[in-house]
Amino acid sequence: MAYPPTERRKGPDLWLKVLTFSGLISGVSLVVALFVTALAKPEVETFFDRYYNVRMRKSWDMELMEVIFYLLLLCLFSSLFGLGINVWRRRRKGDYIRASLIFTLGVALFGLAGWLVLVKQSS
Repeated sequence: MAYPPTERRKGPDLWLKVLTFSGLISGVSLVVALFVTALAKPEVETFFDRYYNVRMRKSWDMELMEVIFYLLLLCLFSSLFGLGINVWRRRRKGDYIRASLIFTLGVALFGLAGWLVLVKQSS
């Protein structure tokens, strides 16, 4: 009589935890980069600003643009690292490639390309 195989796994292993942490790091750095981008962009002049003659910043804040660059690089490298672990670890039938890592990688590449264009235009 054949017995069904027993489940010997006790939970997620170290690599799965590292993969989850990598996805978390890339997602958080991407969201923080988006918030910093909102702070760095030029201010929009309204009617009241013109009426009260308020001075506005007309260009991108280059110090914050540097922070955005490093945040996008962190997102890019953590996504690449996570995808590398994900591809290396995909052995079982139920394993899959995480779409969130592919998404954050694409957005980070797109953001870095946009950052490069903005920096070239402002200099």
